[in-house]
Amino acid sequence: MRPALLASPTVWTLRRLWRNRLMLVGAVLVLAVAVAALLAGHLAPYDPIALDIEALLTPPGAKHLFGTDELGRDIFSRVIYGTRFALLIGVAVVLIEAVIGIVFGACAAYFGGWLDTLLMRLVDIMLAIPTLVLALAIAGVLGGGLGNMILAIGITGWREFARLIRGQVLVIRTSTYVEAARAMGAGDARILGHHILPNALGTVVVYTSLEMPAALLWAASLSFLGLGAQPPTPEWGAMIAEGRGFVGQAWWVSTFPGLAIMTTVLGFNFLGDGLRDLLDPRTARGL
Repeated sequence: MRPALLASPTVWTLRRLWRNRLMLVGAVLVLAVAVAALLAGHLAPYDPIALDIEALLTPPGAKHLFGTDELGRDIFSRVIYGTRFALLIGVAVVLIEAVIGIVFGACAAYFGGWLDTLLMRLVDIMLAIPTLVLALAIAGVLGGGLGNMILAIGITGWREFARLIRGQVLVIRTSTYVEAARAMGAGDARILGHHILPNALGTVVVYTSLEMPAALLWAASLSFLGLGAQPPTPEWGAMIAEGRGFVGQAWWVSTFPGLAIMTTVLGFNFLGDGLRDLLDPRTARGL
């Protein structure tokens, strides 16, 4: 009986994962994007920035699976290499948002008083500005380029992180184990770092998985407007912008990068929804 009892939590968790088919689909899609990014050099049949004047706007076929663009570059190779930029953008943006948001939100909730009022009013002011307008303004000041685009999106997106963490810390800071740690003489930094933030990690992980597709969409939007990745970088948003003038005669130039964005966003959304259900005890019985 004892081995069965020890194995039961694992079996129960695997059963919940298997029943959540959308999460499995999302995990497979995200894993496929990660594999493509890691093995882009082996999977791409052509150099993503190599020009071929003899194959301008070639339709999809055996030689060029997704066709070529107006400069003869293989779109399939560019889409494959674009997975690297997609993951780079997503991870970097979420990391910037998480660091700023966690620091601001945790400090505001834990210390309270004038610091909480000041930081939350700053968040309110930033939330009053439309996200696209704020991102465009920051990107316009910093200038075009992949690094500036990542910084602009990260500076824009930390607001929601701060509010989320603030709410979690407000609940956790009144817990018995936090009061016990304070009574034993633990300092504020130790209480925040060892007792409060680790217990908010589940919420952070779920929100991070849901914020990744948002970062990809914002990056594609800025690149489409010319404030993100610059040619000849094989970034999906920039590829769509390059092909918009050929939609009538060469639909594949913009279609396949757009499908890559859609598939990746769906994968992260399915994975994030599944993680939320998996980590939420209120929905555990339903799975």
